[in-house]
Amino acid sequence: MDGLRQRFERFLEQKNVATEALGALEARTGVEKRYLAAGALALLSLYLLFGYGASLLCNVIGFVYPAYASVKAIESPSKEDDTVWLTYWVVYALFGLIEFFSDLLLFWFPFYYAGKPSQVRPRS
Repeated sequence: MDGLRQRFERFLEQKNVATEALGALEARTGVEKRYLAAGALALLSLYLLFGYGASLLCNVIGFVYPAYASVKAIESPSKEDDTVWLTYWVVYALFGLIEFFSDLLLFWFPFYYAGKPSQVRPRS
């Protein structure tokens, strides 16, 4: 659990759009950005489990960030990150194909869309 907490803290120290927005919220509300981020993650998790359109949101999450990271990987001079993201897209397509044909069976698994394999992203 400490490894996850350390990764979370390192993410909050990075400079990106999410941490800048959290910093602005922290300045306005006086609540530390790690609590704001944890609350946002908790709300997102609850919505993914019980909310309307959760399957669509899960598919968007599994597509938008990887697409962004893939474009960044293509623009970088390194080939290793290209391989990582190409592997992600092959696995994503494979699970999408399997899901298409096995939807009648997967429908019976509770919270399938919240934990489906396409939500796992590679480390880059």
